[in-house]
Amino acid sequence: MRFTLRLALCALLVSVLGCQRPSKVEPVPGDKAVGPSFVFAQGDEPRTLDPGLITDTYGSFFAQNLFEGLLVWDAAGQTTKPGAAERFEVSPDGRTWTFHMRRDAIWSNGDAVTATDFLVAWRRVLNPEFGSDYASLLYPIKGARALAEGDVVDAQTLGVEVRDRFTLVVTLEAPTPWFDAIVAHHVSSPVNSAALKRHGYAWWQPGRIVVNGPFQLHEWTPGKSIILRKNPYFHGAETVKLFEVVAKIVTDPAEVVRQYEAGEIHWTGNAGLLPAGRLAELAERPDARSSAELGTAWMWLNTDEGPLADPRVRRALSLAVDRTNLAQALGPGDLVTARMVPPGMPGYSAAEVATTDVEMARKLMAEAGFPGGEGFPAVELAIDARPVHQRLGETLAAQWREALGVEVTPYVRQYGAHAEAVRTGGYQVGRGGWLGDYPDPSSFLELLETDNALNSANWSDTGFDGLVAEARRTEDASSRLRLLSQAERLVLEQAPIIPLYHFGSLSLLKPYVQGFVDNPMQVHLLRYLELKAKGPSMGAG
Repeated sequence: MRFTLRLALCALLVSVLGCQRPSKVEPVPGDKAVGPSFVFAQGDEPRTLDPGLITDTYGSFFAQNLFEGLLVWDAAGQTTKPGAAERFEVSPDGRTWTFHMRRDAIWSNGDAVTATDFLVAWRRVLNPEFGSDYASLLYPIKGARALAEGDVVDAQTLGVEVRDRFTLVVTLEAPTPWFDAIVAHHVSSPVNSAALKRHGYAWWQPGRIVVNGPFQLHEWTPGKSIILRKNPYFHGAETVKLFEVVAKIVTDPAEVVRQYEAGEIHWTGNAGLLPAGRLAELAERPDARSSAELGTAWMWLNTDEGPLADPRVRRALSLAVDRTNLAQALGPGDLVTARMVPPGMPGYSAAEVATTDVEMARKLMAEAGFPGGEGFPAVELAIDARPVHQRLGETLAAQWREALGVEVTPYVRQYGAHAEAVRTGGYQVGRGGWLGDYPDPSSFLELLETDNALNSANWSDTGFDGLVAEARRTEDASSRLRLLSQAERLVLEQAPIIPLYHFGSLSLLKPYVQGFVDNPMQVHLLRYLELKAKGPSMGAG
């Protein structure tokens, strides 16, 4: 049932965006004021701005700036700080979090932001008929999993209590030290009930969306730009230095650099929009911003697809990858890997695994009935149209063809179409990956649980599920991390994914843009940015 509803919802969103015309939000006090405008390159458009449905980094970026959760990240993406909640307490056993909300928070339609707005939003995400792929992020809350999986229909069983208009009490299944990061995530954003009631699923469109964050959606012209304006109703509006933010839709890397050099944009963006042949050169520039990311790129293997259901075949494909050679197709900050969980997880010891072993790969293929690739059906390798991913696809196809005799054809789609095909299982081998929502291996490993809607491999293993479930129940930190390391080892042995590299971020940023801090989680909240240039806000720095 959920699968059908998600497809129907997706079709609705596509139709909404496809026919959408340039539209502006109604003027609000101060809308005609003149102020600094920050302009950056945006490679692809978000598929939705509904925080409960967003799964892509494009939508997440906008949601983090349009909505404010109970807590928000600091400029460095290192710690959370007060957002819609001015303070909170955690019980001695770590299971009860009490949030005290600020009383000066107002929605952009003039309504007060209350504890009920969060309760409504979270119940909505956990409603199986809503079809949120990110519902699992709320599973630490008592009763959340049972609601999302349809085992319980009474939303009153959720461990979230509105004690009064400005006090929200959350009870967890087990101590979850990173729960502050969860409430700072876009999926935990509040929603305005009046907007939902009036517009239904289309409430997030320009002219309809009601927000509580530092910026409002001012204009969205598909294929051209998305424009945000400072929200005068935001409780901290006086601390927001930017008046306007313009995301220009630019897909040609050469054009991105041209516009940057011409002073038409301040930032080349964080979506791999720089020319592949110039990455090493650009990384040496004084205005280059480069950092490791808390993320991993991999290939999803659809375990429902013919020979890919056999773990020997999947493991063979993984062992046949020459990651040293692969590095030549990547950016200077990307780090090749055979592991799922990236570095930077406090106290976590990653599983030791074999990397390239072509002889073993050939042996496994023969055991599976495909010696030298004989009888193995042609494989379609789904990738999106970004240049770095096209190079990646071509490199992998050549390696598998040479090492295993497997015929592989890269199939290129635009990002949105590619992501939807992988999400719904319409692929064989497909490029994917994950940027951590918080610095803990569970942010990655839980993706592959049998019931996780983001498990695009359609993989199910009771041993793996048991390890992850036991880790959730384990309060001793060292023991919990050992269980998760065992779970990662099992993933790498069964190979529902083929890890390729840990992300590295490379972009160009005008030196007079202040408040931009490189960080592994790639949290760049616009509320912290400021243009220090003299004269016009858009200069050719």
